[in-house]
Amino acid sequence: MTLARRLLLLALISVLPAIVIWTYTEVSLRRAREAEIHEQVIRQAQLAGSELERIFDGIQSLLTALEEARSIRGFDTPICSPYLKSLQQKMPQVRSFVALDLEGQVRCTSGKPSNPDLRFTNRFYFQEALAKRQFVIGDFTSGFVESGLPAQPVLPLAMPIRDSEGRIIGVIAGALDLNWLDLKLKERTLPPNGAITITDRNGVILAREPFPEKFVGRNLPESAVQYFWRDKAGSYEAVSIDGVERVIGYIPLQVPPVGIFIAAGLSTKASFQPINQASRRGFMLIAAALILALSLSWLASRAFITKPFDIMIGALRDWRRGDYRARIDLPRNAGEFSLLAKGFNDLMDDVAERQQALRASEERARLALEAGHMGTWWYDLQKRTGGWSSQAATLLGLPEARTTASVEDWRGIVHPDDVESSLENLRNAVRGNGNYEDEYRIRRPNGEIRWINSRGRVTFDEQGEPVFFIGIFQDITERKQADDQQRFFLDELNHRVKNTLATVQSIAAQTLRSTNDTAQFKEAFEGRLLALSKTHNLLTRKSWREADLREIVEQELAPYRKTGDTRVSINGPKVNLPARYAINLGLVVHELVTNAAKYGGLSVPSGHLDVLWSIVPAEDRAPHLRLHWTESGGPPVSPPKRQGFGSRLIKRSIEGELEGNMVLNFAVEGVSYDISVPLMGDPRLTEAMHR
Repeated sequence: MTLARRLLLLALISVLPAIVIWTYTEVSLRRAREAEIHEQVIRQAQLAGSELERIFDGIQSLLTALEEARSIRGFDTPICSPYLKSLQQKMPQVRSFVALDLEGQVRCTSGKPSNPDLRFTNRFYFQEALAKRQFVIGDFTSGFVESGLPAQPVLPLAMPIRDSEGRIIGVIAGALDLNWLDLKLKERTLPPNGAITITDRNGVILAREPFPEKFVGRNLPESAVQYFWRDKAGSYEAVSIDGVERVIGYIPLQVPPVGIFIAAGLSTKASFQPINQASRRGFMLIAAALILALSLSWLASRAFITKPFDIMIGALRDWRRGDYRARIDLPRNAGEFSLLAKGFNDLMDDVAERQQALRASEERARLALEAGHMGTWWYDLQKRTGGWSSQAATLLGLPEARTTASVEDWRGIVHPDDVESSLENLRNAVRGNGNYEDEYRIRRPNGEIRWINSRGRVTFDEQGEPVFFIGIFQDITERKQADDQQRFFLDELNHRVKNTLATVQSIAAQTLRSTNDTAQFKEAFEGRLLALSKTHNLLTRKSWREADLREIVEQELAPYRKTGDTRVSINGPKVNLPARYAINLGLVVHELVTNAAKYGGLSVPSGHLDVLWSIVPAEDRAPHLRLHWTESGGPPVSPPKRQGFGSRLIKRSIEGELEGNMVLNFAVEGVSYDISVPLMGDPRLTEAMHR
């Protein structure tokens, strides 16, 4: 990031506290306003509920007075009907009054007499008044047929009629005009930008503001019905049935007035409009301050940063073009940039001196490469071009002037048998961590074969893509020849050691013939010497570097196995053991095989032997080699009364020489050994394990 941009960032950071304060204030105001609106809509719903209770109480008192009238109790139609009609004309909120007997027949009405054959026992208000024996609120009714009213929405309110002895003899009901109720609620309870909705117990809308003509008589959406059965008043946010997003407060059916659901809502947009306007003003002020700060920062950066940098960059360009006399000349008021310019000018003075030293160093490096039969090479992975130094060309048998080469040129120089493996090693270095080392043969133009050791490193860009490959060649033909000669001498030495061991075996056998237990000791001693010799043979094939554990086990078991024999099972990964491990484990396996053949699972045709090993990794310690030796199907096993020489040899080899541990189990069905050996006991073991 440039200094100018950093200065602009600093200006932005300076305005950041104002932005944080504005954001905090905005969030606090909105939360407070939100809580206020939720409380307000609940109060509005409660106000509507109080208004409804007042209306219902008035009608209940009226019905109570009518129920006590003698003409109503006696169902004296010529008297009670005119009486109800005159009363209804004085109360516009009630569209009609009717009195019904227990058979549901209309006996008194303020409207037109209905068909005397009709019965209205199926009306909800009729059934509820008789069942609860008290004042009840009915359901939405689109037309009050009982009094001959035309289609007009009403809400029946009813209570039972009792005779002078308190027995229920009928029901008197009044039809509340829902149009009148809507206007009353609009006058008394509807706030600005608000809405009020009242439904019966079935969710049918009794009154609605605004747009009563669209919604009265319709069912409330299912999303709102879930609040019917709550135990107390509450609020929620939703899109109301008229499509306006509102905060809605509600009174459920179980809260007075019982049986009526009331919802009052306020427009979210209108409620938050003052806060939104204040927020826009605050945002505009902060934006103006930010623009001003950035503008002043940009002007300051042009005057005090960009201009000095232009002068410095110009001097750097001159220096890159080879003008080492280029220097930075800044005005006196450049401040800290003057220190930077002085440092650059001093650096340019040092560069001139180091150029001469570099040329001398390159000459010394060239002489060192020539003395060590070495040369450098390089390859550009982006441009796919490469080459080598004049020393490398001479090493490869090419003219010194030939310092450029392609991949095909290199393939033509490498011995055909080594081309693919060498290419794969180069690819692995590019795909891996960039380190490269390889040995291969080359064929000079005169047909001479030479051995080359090549080392190098890949450089990567910031995205991790390989960019450049550079390394050195070294002629190691003489070293390879010396290694071959050394291997020859080592083979000869091994041969002589085996002859020496054979001589020791013969002498030991002759000496022990005179002992009381000659045959037994002779057999054991010879077997151990032979096991040692076999292990030496395996090590000799690998120049005494390592031996394969599977080969050690298989050669000891070979005398007891036939082709297709399933008595012996050998399983485990490839493990290359250094000489110390191979010799000790070879002796251990020999003792185990000898015991199994004499007394254990290999002593009878029905016996079986399982040999299994694995590598057990660990985070806090060295990995271990785990070897399981399990015999079964042989003679019954019992713990020995004394520990023989073979058992002591096994224990000393595992726990003493290899610093491992061993668990021996004398189960009746067969003996088993669980051997664990740390793999870091020998510094060469880790290398051998990974080959």
